[in-house]
Amino acid sequence: MLILGFESTAHTFGAAVVESSHASWKKSNSPKTRQHPHAGKSAHPSSNRAQLAPNDTKIISETDSKYPSLKEGFIPRKLADFHSKNFDGILDSTLAEAGISLSDLDAVCYSYGPGIGHSLHIGYMAAKSISVSRRIPLVPVNHALAHIEIARFHSGFKDPLAIYVSGGNTQILVLENLDGPGILPSGDAPPRNANPYHSKTSCKHYRILGETLDIGLGNYLDQVGRSLGLSPPDAVGVLKKAAEGKNLLPLPYIVKGMNTSYSGMLTAVRKLCGGGGKNIAKGKNLRSANIPDICLSAQEYAFSMLLETAERALTLTKKKEIVGVGGNYRNKRLSEMTSALAKEHGIKCHFPSFGLLGDNAGMIAVTGAMQFASGCYSQNPEPNQKARVDGETVCW
Repeated sequence: MLILGFESTAHTFGAAVVESSHASWKKSNSPKTRQHPHAGKSAHPSSNRAQLAPNDTKIISETDSKYPSLKEGFIPRKLADFHSKNFDGILDSTLAEAGISLSDLDAVCYSYGPGIGHSLHIGYMAAKSISVSRRIPLVPVNHALAHIEIARFHSGFKDPLAIYVSGGNTQILVLENLDGPGILPSGDAPPRNANPYHSKTSCKHYRILGETLDIGLGNYLDQVGRSLGLSPPDAVGVLKKAAEGKNLLPLPYIVKGMNTSYSGMLTAVRKLCGGGGKNIAKGKNLRSANIPDICLSAQEYAFSMLLETAERALTLTKKKEIVGVGGNYRNKRLSEMTSALAKEHGIKCHFPSFGLLGDNAGMIAVTGAMQFASGCYSQNPEPNQKARVDGETVCW
């Protein structure tokens, strides 16, 4: 089976093709099986195309384009224009690399939310047009769910504590059995011929134990980078400068139960910048020697707050596995601190590969493939920029 997936929640527009021989797809009414030209070939070690078994499922092609990080941040209409202009090239490159055409696809999926509304609609229209023209199922995939599921799938972990950290999201999550019959997020009835998934034991959902009360950790670090006039003006710029820092500066440390708050710390960082950071780029109100210390402090406090909530969640749930997911887990310092936490508690720890941590179409296609196989997906695929991961049903 061949599944095409689109990612377009924010600054990345990507497409990926997944090939799978999942047993659930071997039905009498399934399209004929094919010998794919990439079958049996080894994946490139630096790409997302690693073997993602079980069930002989793998990403066989992926292409994306990323809107550059600018001081102005991400303006929705500009993101939509960027994605629209790059759509044709991305799709053509992905299909060519996979050695297939649209007529070979069995389903198409896309990230329906959460995300930036303008960006989400570009991916939706791309996927819907293919679904309608080729008469194949359209599978909406929750972006946050895909981040977690690609880690579970890649690691083989069955029941981890998940720490999800991206630009707009900061959450601590665990899988739980549903208390009653499984339903789709939209309230739709299960698709015809869907696998049975209404029992308590076969259907689960993610429970959010803790999350940010205001802004996501990633957005906080991006704002720090812009306030300091760093290059690049985002979390990556903070990471680079933090490596040069030597002194921790006093900043607010706000943890409420298993929730965190970063807006107060951002205000404090801007005060350290002088004048709210407006004159940083011109070298005013702050000596350049202080910038690495500000970055070090801004990063260390934020990560410590997050991992304090994660440790409380571990103590509560007694989980034996932990996964760190989302674009901000590309930060080596955060992964080091998470690994140290796991070691202290004597549990297993896993992070997806670099390419699978950021926003990518591979995780959308893999998660969409599992949803398609289980029959557990919404028949109302409209984008929803405020979608919550705890409203999703996991039946695989």
